[in-house]
Amino acid sequence: MAVEGLNELDVLKIAIGAEEEGHRFYIEAAGQYDDPQIKEMFLHLAEEEMDHIKTFQDIYKRVSSEEGRSVYEEPISAYLRALSETAVFNTNGLTNHRVRNVSSVKEALLIGIQAEKDSILFYETVQNHTKHERTKKVLSRLIKEEIKHLHKLRMLIQE
Repeated sequence: MAVEGLNELDVLKIAIGAEEEGHRFYIEAAGQYDDPQIKEMFLHLAEEEMDHIKTFQDIYKRVSSEEGRSVYEEPISAYLRALSETAVFNTNGLTNHRVRNVSSVKEALLIGIQAEKDSILFYETVQNHTKHERTKKVLSRLIKEEIKHLHKLRMLIQE
């Protein structure tokens, strides 16, 4: 069964949707806890997700005005679709209810860790297959930010 190739705009829509789900998750997680440090950490992560949304929206505007957007080859398109559909912060809303069922801070942090790993994997794949140097640079910066988030969440679990 052939998979329709994704173009850069499709991939950017997926990234925006995933970041929106992440923002929603962290806002809801912040509302679940009274501890000011935990609440602040989740609100900070939500704010950073909002920054990522704006970044991807800016890239989307730039790419949408360009002629001849490249299309990712079928295997890469299929892989990116699979990543986006099964990620913790996915584009089909399958997991956005998870925060309501979280029973501990550790569980919320583990969800965040998995989501950051999903994002890194998705963004690295896009970065490795895009032809736009500016997009590669932006993705490189976002990957570094996601790695910082991952590290921050891991440190919080250890504490």
